[in-house]
Amino acid sequence: MELDRIDREILVRLKADGRATHAAIAQEVGLTGPAVFARVRRMERNGVIKGYQADIDPSAEGKPLLAFIRVTTRPRLDETDSFETFVLADERIVECHDVDGEDSFILKVNCASPADLRELLLRIRSIPVVSRTVSSIALITIKGKGAPPTE
Repeated sequence: MELDRIDREILVRLKADGRATHAAIAQEVGLTGPAVFARVRRMERNGVIKGYQADIDPSAEGKPLLAFIRVTTRPRLDETDSFETFVLADERIVECHDVDGEDSFILKVNCASPADLRELLLRIRSIPVVSRTVSSIALITIKGKGAPPTE
């Protein structure tokens, strides 16, 4: 889907405040509320806008520890299903990316404590297709979420 300048402006505003009203956005971009509504619906239908959700602090859910785990798997594609099934089922794993390069996957995880992270690592390492994990604990998040679309 081709996005014009106004579509990108609408996306910038929605990314900054997903609860902004169409009328408020319309005032900022120089359209009417119904025109913004139509553009937003079109972007939703075309998968540009994937959804809306509350941005909840993981600490409020008892998971203040943010870590990244690089996972290397053995070249047995028939066995990666067990790893992917585990990833989808474990609520501590908030993102999983199949990557190119030295590693096979990169996981973003929120854990309750270092002991909780250790337990998660032990479970990941017990999956037969996993050959190696390397973890890094985030000390401070300098920039989170994606950057807003640019014009």
